[in-house]
Parts: sequence; structure tokens; C-alpha cells
Amino acid sequence: MEMEGNWKKDEEGYMTFYPSELQRVYEAVTTKYHQVYNGYLDEFDDEDEAHYKALHDGYEMILDYKTINGKEEFATTYKTPQYVVDMWYEVDEVTEKRIYDRGFIRISSK
Repeated sequence: MEMEGNWKKDEEGYMTFYPSELQRVYEAVTTKYHQVYNGYLDEFDDEDEAHYKALHDGYEMILDYKTINGKEEFATTYKTPQYVVDMWYEVDEVTEKRIYDRGFIRISSK
């Protein structure tokens, strides 16, 4: 399964997804990632240890560049044992700066 679409964040930080079906999967994946990572962070009180324990369990968040529409763009990726969520930010065509309140999303199942 692979789903793609757009996302937008309002002034309060609430995200809206198009198509709307993406929101349920995005929230489930990111919530599970944060539950696992934060659980290890609470247990070990060490960010590196929490990261490696979560990674061992199949959970990871990556901030890096990925290709979308043939261009390398900054992306946030969440990985769980079941899904990979890639989120890109739109880029202003004139200034070529990232727009942090809207972008693209792709969700793939493993």
C-alpha cells in the first residue's frame, strides 16, 4: 500500500491532510513512534540510548534530504515496523526557501 497527498498546518499547529484518509495513518504512525521513543527516554533518561533502543525495535525518526518529483528536498521520515511516512515541505519558487506550514506526504506499508 502507498498513499500520497498534501498537508497543511494552521496557526494553532493543527494539520489537515488531503486526502483526509492520510491523517488517520499519519497520526497512528507518529503516535506509536513517540510512545516507543519516549518510553525508552523515560526509562533510560538518555536520548542516544532511547534512540538506539527504539531503532532496535524498528522505530526511527530521520531528518534528512530525500528525492521528490526529481529534486532533493528536506524531509522528515518516521519508520515503524509496519509503515514509512515521508513528509516534505513546499519550497517557495521565488526565494527557494522552505515553507514550514505545508507540504507533501507519502505513506508506504512495509
